[in-house]
Amino acid sequence: MKKINKIIIISCYISFIVLTALYMAVTFSDAKIIFGLARHGEETLATIVTSESYVYRNREYYLVTAEFTDKYNKTYITNTIKTENSLKPGDKITIIYNKFSPQVADRKDNSLRKKKFNINLYICFIFIILTIQGYQEFKSSPNFWRSKRKYKHKL
Repeated sequence: MKKINKIIIISCYISFIVLTALYMAVTFSDAKIIFGLARHGEETLATIVTSESYVYRNREYYLVTAEFTDKYNKTYITNTIKTENSLKPGDKITIIYNKFSPQVADRKDNSLRKKKFNINLYICFIFIILTIQGYQEFKSSPNFWRSKRKYKHKL
């Protein structure tokens, strides 16, 4: 095998490992949000400020920005909440917000974030398994790392 082919294969595996690490980081950030809402979440009523619709794979989704007050009467505006339900500015919805970081909120009974997390977690496990298989393949062929030159050692 030529050196260029070795370098290409090694760089592909290294980029695959980096891609796996980045995908794991995205999955863990989603897990942190879901855990924060489940553990430290509080329900409240919110008013829709803006609502934008878009179509993705023949399904219509809405990006909603909501304004709510917590139990200490502080007003917050959430980041965009993705939902499948049609909502207009001025509508009232029930949301769950994290009491330690109130800008992180999600609509009550909204399963889109959990579905996305489950799919990302599954893909992350597949990436990890493929990375381990690639490592074992390299480890099982020790001649891959050596050059083709034969050195004669004199005793």
